[in-house]
Amino acid sequence: MFVNKRTAQGLIGLSAATMLLLVACSGAPPAPASAPAAQIATQAPAAATEAPKATEAPAAATEAPAAASGATTLRVSMWESNEALEPYNKAKDAFEKANPNIKVQLESVPQDYGTKLLTQFAGSSAPDVFQLGEGDVAKFVQKGVVEDLGPYIAKDKFDTSVFYDSINKVGQIDGKQYMLTKDYSPLVLFYNKDLFAKASVEAPQAAMSWDQLVELAKKLTVKQGDKVTQWGLQAPDGWGDNLWLRGIEPFIYQNGGKIINDDNKTLTGALNSPATVEAVQFYVDLFKKNGVTPDKNAMAGFTDADLFKQGKAAMLITGRWPLKDYQKQSGFNFGILPFPKGKQTANAICWAGFGINAQSQNKDAAWQWLKFVGAGDGAQGFADYALTAVKSIADKQGLTKDPLNAPIMAGLGVVVAPPSLRNVKFTDCGEKYFKEQLEKVFLENKAVQAAMDDAAKQADDCLAAP
Repeated sequence: MFVNKRTAQGLIGLSAATMLLLVACSGAPPAPASAPAAQIATQAPAAATEAPKATEAPAAATEAPAAASGATTLRVSMWESNEALEPYNKAKDAFEKANPNIKVQLESVPQDYGTKLLTQFAGSSAPDVFQLGEGDVAKFVQKGVVEDLGPYIAKDKFDTSVFYDSINKVGQIDGKQYMLTKDYSPLVLFYNKDLFAKASVEAPQAAMSWDQLVELAKKLTVKQGDKVTQWGLQAPDGWGDNLWLRGIEPFIYQNGGKIINDDNKTLTGALNSPATVEAVQFYVDLFKKNGVTPDKNAMAGFTDADLFKQGKAAMLITGRWPLKDYQKQSGFNFGILPFPKGKQTANAICWAGFGINAQSQNKDAAWQWLKFVGAGDGAQGFADYALTAVKSIADKQGLTKDPLNAPIMAGLGVVVAPPSLRNVKFTDCGEKYFKEQLEKVFLENKAVQAAMDDAAKQADDCLAAP
């Protein structure tokens, strides 16, 4: 299953900045007014959610002028549309000015991106350069449609050390570089300074422990009778989906747990291990035992799923994507902290990148574009809208020192690449049954151990099937 089950409502009102990092994490819910970039949608749901169905052919976002004699027309596709295409258009203009022999044709496919892209590949009509989310990289590489960038990197002596290594590796499969990063985000903790002050609770100054997180969330949960009027924590995101695997992964990794075994073929012994079960139990207890986090039933009463933005949740676990929207909100006094720390430091990541069509007749031109938007002047433009993987650009922006961005950047060295990069069937098998069984924990009070035992067994059977 290729990503994102994004609802039409979740897409309304998205700004260019928030749309840029729009759909990435396999298994995420309908995104709020800002979400991560990454996953392509080919069928209903998954990590960041899915766009409404569309039957029209991919629309050209910016039609390139007829190519001059001898010029190459380079087709570039993406899922962003409308104002979110601003960095693309700027990059196009700058690139064409520097490379007059190449004309870039941007093709925006905001709905059913993955389905249409696969159809194009099947018909040998796919674009020269295309966008993928981290949950789909391995699948497309296995299909043989993504060009290995290794020879191009070697020929140009392209220095990949300009990138944050942990981020760049998300675009690799079996040690080979197939994609260059467009944007990404680890997960962090937002907190409302005014609500902390109102409750006479001292605001945290650094990464807190899991126990401290629960303690603060309890103090900041406010009730009128049996009704909660203010939640201490909204987790794992502002999208109202408590089954989002990417939002639960950090708890698992921080507890020393695993989701998939080192053989990359089985989950039994990893997903149902004591360490993983303990982490999932902690997560479930935030909702069921401690009552500090709204579940799906509680969220059903809100038209806007982002309770943190409304002042109805004192803390929020999410990615960087809502930052600019929050900054635009007058009088919104908030801070950001690293993800709460367990037995060890670890984090998950949402990611999107660009690759070259292995069938392209314009591979050299595609590589020039890829370098430009991945590490060159084009990367600087994209960095104005979402996190850059280029260390020098991040330093120039002051991201590692800025009070709001520094906690985000501090988590880059400990991100764990998602399981979907290790097995092409993980989303359809591992994530699917994890979510199904976790839902039974929430709705049927099924024991977490039993749920993970069943999920691991079902996933293994699915992964082993032809």
